Amino acid sequence: MPVNHREIAFEAAIEDHLLNNEYSKAEPENFDREMALDPTILVPFIQETQEKTWQALEKLHGINTKDVLLSDLCKSMAARGCLDVIRHGFKCYGKQVEVAFFKPSHGLNPETIKLYKSNRLTVTRQLKYSTKNENAIDLVLSLNGLPIITAELKNPLTSQTVDNDIHQYKADRDPRCSQTLYNI
Repeated sequence: MPVNHREIAFEAAIEDHLLNNEYSKAEPENFDREMALDPTILVPFIQETQEKTWQALEKLHGINTKDVLLSDLCKSMAARGCLDVIRHGFKCYGKQVEVAFFKPSHGLNPETIKLYKSNRLTVTRQLKYSTKNENAIDLVLSLNGLPIITAELKNPLTSQTVDNDIHQYKADRDPRCSQTLYNI
């Protein structure tokens, strides 16, 4: 059987490896280009890990809770950056909301271990990220619906190198763009 050296085969191999190692597959059509996140992963994560906070926000906002929460999250990410929000969470109407839980330094508190294990790691292939065009990133790794790693795959067997990748990021991706996908 001949070996497939095309980029898509490389994508599939990486995705398969990640799916066999605690990642889940995220669908590119669920990605919200305006917010630069996947609300179908993030909102259930918050609802399940911070039930009391979600219920308190629901009492205030009813059916608009999701929209209010995502709006406040996006404002926080625009002001502080995605990485800071991942590390420290954000405020939504006075309530602290976490978007990730980190591995505890010890195993003495089962609740912190449970929260850490509730993080959702996902891989998305061919993610269309821009509101201005249909450009797609080969692979995006996300934590609870927030993109944290992007990868453009190149294959030297098809005469593509890391130099092509660097050029693609420089030419196709505007670092001044307000989209948080590149403002991690």
